[in-house]
Amino acid sequence: MIVSEKIDANNSFQITLSPNNSLSWGGNLLFLFFVSFPILVIAITFAIAGAPIILPFAGLEILVVTIAIWYISKRNNRQEVIKLSFDKLIIEKGIKKPEIFKELIRQWSYVFIERPSHRWYPLQIVISSKGEKIPIGEFLTEEEKEELIEMLQSHIEDLRVHEFKN
Repeated sequence: MIVSEKIDANNSFQITLSPNNSLSWGGNLLFLFFVSFPILVIAITFAIAGAPIILPFAGLEILVVTIAIWYISKRNNRQEVIKLSFDKLIIEKGIKKPEIFKELIRQWSYVFIERPSHRWYPLQIVISSKGEKIPIGEFLTEEEKEELIEMLQSHIEDLRVHEFKN
């Protein structure tokens, strides 16, 4: 998901990138309940019938599904924030708070689109400045990446026009 907004009157822009979440945390818990309930019913039935050895395996199965749902949920909560201003380009990446913070000089920064050699590989968007390459939007779909490219070009053009007016 891409959200773009103008920050102030100086033509500063902020673009927020985040993965598409198919379910909320409550939806994930509901899914976990519907998966776990039949497993527990079957395990308890077998334990009553004289096969209690199934209980640890049923518990292990539920634990693995719970960990997988938690991990995917956590990965879907990451965000990338790109702030474009007259003189700075700031990139922040993280899950709950910025874990990666890069402040670059906007005039020295370039946006590269690395097209894949094969059509089944994803398109990569890279911001480069002073020899450092920072990939952005790796979790976006191809259509969203194309939209991000157009948005970045538009915002950079607006900043250049504003720069030459002053």
